[in-house]
Amino acid sequence: MTKKIELLAPAGNYAAFLAAVENGADAVYMGGKLLNARQFAGNFEDEELQKAIDYAHVRGVRILLTLNTLVLDSEMQEAVEYAARAYEMGADAFIIQDMGLAANLKKAVPGIPIHASTQMTVYNLEGVRSLEKAGFERVVLARELGIGEIREICRNTGLEIEVFVHGALCISYSGQCLMSSMIGGRSGNRGKCAQPCRMYYSLARDGKNLKSSYLLSPKDICYIDHLAELVDAGVASFKIEGRMKSPEYVATVVGTYRKYLDLLQQEQRKLPGETPVEANQKQISGPGVSEQDRHQLLQSFNRGGFSKGYLLGKTGPEMMAYHKPKNWGTYLGTALARDSSTNSVKIRLENTLGNGDGIEIWSGKACEESPGGIITKIVLDGGKQVKRANSGHTVWVSVIRGNIEKGSRVYKTSDKEMLEQAAASFAKPSRKADIKAAFKMKAGELPELILEDFNGNIVSARGGSLPEKAVNRPLTGDRISEQLKKMGSTPFNVVELNIDMDNDIVIPISELNNIRRRAAELLESKRVLAGKPEHGLQNNPTYFPGNTADLSYSLKKPKISAMFYHVNRDMELDRVNADRLYIPLKDILDRDTGEQITKVRSQGKEVYAYIPAVIRGKQTELLIKNARTVREKTDGFLAGNIGVGELLRDVLGENVKLMGDYTLNVLNSSTLGFFKEAGYKGAALSYELNLTQLASIACPGDFEAEIGVYGRIPVMTSEYCPVGGSVGNAAPHRCGTECKNGVFHLKDRKNAAFLVRCDCLDCRSTIFNSDILFAPDLLDDICKTGAAYLRMSFIDEISQEVYDIVNLHRDMIGGGRNTPSAQRTMEIIRSRGITKGHLQRGV
Repeated sequence: MTKKIELLAPAGNYAAFLAAVENGADAVYMGGKLLNARQFAGNFEDEELQKAIDYAHVRGVRILLTLNTLVLDSEMQEAVEYAARAYEMGADAFIIQDMGLAANLKKAVPGIPIHASTQMTVYNLEGVRSLEKAGFERVVLARELGIGEIREICRNTGLEIEVFVHGALCISYSGQCLMSSMIGGRSGNRGKCAQPCRMYYSLARDGKNLKSSYLLSPKDICYIDHLAELVDAGVASFKIEGRMKSPEYVATVVGTYRKYLDLLQQEQRKLPGETPVEANQKQISGPGVSEQDRHQLLQSFNRGGFSKGYLLGKTGPEMMAYHKPKNWGTYLGTALARDSSTNSVKIRLENTLGNGDGIEIWSGKACEESPGGIITKIVLDGGKQVKRANSGHTVWVSVIRGNIEKGSRVYKTSDKEMLEQAAASFAKPSRKADIKAAFKMKAGELPELILEDFNGNIVSARGGSLPEKAVNRPLTGDRISEQLKKMGSTPFNVVELNIDMDNDIVIPISELNNIRRRAAELLESKRVLAGKPEHGLQNNPTYFPGNTADLSYSLKKPKISAMFYHVNRDMELDRVNADRLYIPLKDILDRDTGEQITKVRSQGKEVYAYIPAVIRGKQTELLIKNARTVREKTDGFLAGNIGVGELLRDVLGENVKLMGDYTLNVLNSSTLGFFKEAGYKGAALSYELNLTQLASIACPGDFEAEIGVYGRIPVMTSEYCPVGGSVGNAAPHRCGTECKNGVFHLKDRKNAAFLVRCDCLDCRSTIFNSDILFAPDLLDDICKTGAAYLRMSFIDEISQEVYDIVNLHRDMIGGGRNTPSAQRTMEIIRSRGITKGHLQRGV
């Protein structure tokens, strides 16, 4: 290991920040009050943020500020100014999701370091390269990648690569989830996710329920056993999730990972005679993790244990927490009896239990709250009251209320002793930075202490009086060394001390202490100042689109596009009355569909090849193999991810025609400008914008903005297959293609049915909204936004319905919507359940 690997810790408040720093984090990521993806965390006001930055920098810790949400036009000016202000405070880097914000920051604050959030859904080398061109210094990879993919990316880029190693795992690719947004208006892209993935669902095939549980709730990941492989792969930063977690959680998890990273570094020290290159190429084998440390990680927070996520390949049910979506804690024992008169429960223990510990007794019934609480009294079976009981004991505990059945499993959800130890670890400042010191004391000269850190910061402090000739005992070098190394409450640790002094002279010990104190204060101030940039906001834009209320409406009639997630076998594409068709790659390669496409294009209509936001494995191979053939058959490509666009350019050249899909999360005019400069022909706007926001978007000239007006919106793209994992009860690639045996829906507790479509080529799933986006009463206003295209999307409609729905919108744009045919079509759509999405509410 030739360079230090960064351990990156979360902090949702100042106490969690201290917990991270004092337990060994190399860097801490946190959010201010603006535009961060954990809006329900405590977060940091400016004054507290400045305090944290200074505290961290003195101790050699970096601060990464999260601005990892999408930005509206009306917020862009404030966002840029806020980032510039935080940069001037000394924030070391900024984690960004919004491409428009990233572009504006690089223009306004040229030196600002930016990192690409995992919300950007970067999963391939092409995505990393595209972000390098945009000025990013680091990329946080999607959590769905395996170790081989991570290694391939790390070894072929100069950018730093950051990987999550512990904490919650989203079932959807980050940045590709609209479920919370569409169901309840709380957008994950805006930091307000309501976590619908942690809710109870039933899986139905052809309308018949097959399985019910927390079908979309994955376990947390834990890569503590795989740090060595990740180091060997070239990962620069190991990230722990948890800005919504307690300071004690942060302390325990960070401290544990710090321990094993340090052990790993010790193990990898170069052997005598080994060259640095040989040391770097040596295969790393990490230290074994103790059972006590595993237990502490589990006790801190887990959902039915931990999983390896996708690090070692795709898995099935073993990565899911089907039974309960919240913290399980650790297994404690079995409930034997209940005394309702004293609210006590008799438990046979298989773990230790103490007063102040929290327990939960599982009812075993779906969606039912589990009785539990903080233990205030423990009585052994013989009647003796104790403060703590061990495994093998049978005890009565109280106070526990609720219906408890004999044989119920009991879990310890919190451990008072462990929490107290964790809290003690950051109760007082103890983190110190190593420094060098040089002390000079000569007759006739004021004594001087020079302190120097390992970043090149040097300070000196002189005494206030000259040394005197020693009358009794002179001040020895050993005594001076002992005193100067007593750095006490200062944030420094002297690891190297040089003393240059005359014999037989002396100064008071109190004077020596004063010199040491002044020097430490000077070095602390210098380290704080060294962490601040020389230049902050240099090119302050005076105007961003959206800052004014002047909305210019377009009188130009928009064209119509039709998006097909698959093409029905009986579909006659020339009957689809749209100006542009988006057709999936596999359908374009189908001979019959290919012939239809030729006919459609001869009629003057455009056809674009639809490439999803996530293509990996066989889908990538299929695209690369057939890209040139597809280009000859079509007018261009609809790219759902920046990595897809970059890949197409690599294969087909810079002049390939690209349209950006809604999955690029275009929420503001600046992002449209970015994709215009990147060579895209146009882009679909986010489904999360309302009419006012859509109308305020300033679209660049010769750039086609597109707005979705009809269809089931995809609300999740997941590398996990709920069909294979639930029905097949196996890893997706071993499920026997269960997804082909019927039509599958996930039903929530309100019986809303979300269509599930699976890609058998790479075993990937897409979940579609239960209601259809349809807002005929708003169509006139949508047409006035200036969008070049209005899009209809089709996933489960029969062919005749596709023709009718496109014709309906064509007629409505022309002013006709009251014909009997139009009314029948609208009634059919409404009967299936409709929504206006965010067209009126926004995010």
